[in-house]
Amino acid sequence: MKRLLTTTVTVAVLLTTNVTAYDFGSTPKTISAHFVAPAQTLDSVKKKLTENGFKILSTTNIIDGHDVLAITNDELKATNTYMAAIHVSVNGSDVRVQNPSYLGAAFLGDKYKYGQFKATVNALEKALGSLKGSKQKTDFSDLEDYNFMMGMPKVDDTITVKEGKDLASKVSDAAYTLTLPNGNVIVGHKLSKKTNKFLKTLNEENNAQILPYESMVSGDEAQILDPKFYLALSLPNLSMGQFMEIASVPDDIETEITKAYK
Repeated sequence: MKRLLTTTVTVAVLLTTNVTAYDFGSTPKTISAHFVAPAQTLDSVKKKLTENGFKILSTTNIIDGHDVLAITNDELKATNTYMAAIHVSVNGSDVRVQNPSYLGAAFLGDKYKYGQFKATVNALEKALGSLKGSKQKTDFSDLEDYNFMMGMPKVDDTITVKEGKDLASKVSDAAYTLTLPNGNVIVGHKLSKKTNKFLKTLNEENNAQILPYESMVSGDEAQILDPKFYLALSLPNLSMGQFMEIASVPDDIETEITKAYK
């Protein structure tokens, strides 16, 4: 009888416990840049994300066989940062999504508290299934003031790509635009296939969710995160030698987005 009662209680706990991809009770030593979920179809992913409170902003084919959804919800938009839209890659082998906890630590700095985006992570897990951390990870404590190495750009070292009035309405071939609560506008840019090939060069095709590349329109300026910051943040395991292989890509990204503003 005692064993039966114990089993009953255990089952009840399992049924009522909201299983999450991370234990939000304690700050982790290391944290993954992305979550990895089981493979599923693009239509299924769209349907389940929508059912769990996300708005789909766009679907973009980044490289062959890798479709990326840009999604948002109220919690993400309220940050008024580049993490207001996060990306989900559906590639046939798995589903990958940017980790809101990782981005929050990087973009909000000392204003971020671990577990702040628990509701969004829970919603992602309900939509996509069991989430595992990707191999691309770094020390959690490094994210508040992140850069690849000393002297390299940080989150506030943005690049102004255009100045003028009504810039958000003058972008060519945007994947999506998203107006934030503070009035700023995020623009997701479709980069050329030639530029997107850096993922293949790095053997990181499965991490296509780091694109589309975004700009932020604030007042009369359009800015981007320095690609030397954003690419390092998104793929923290890469070595200096690997980044040297794509040395021209940061300038290519800046050039393409500058040209996108007419």
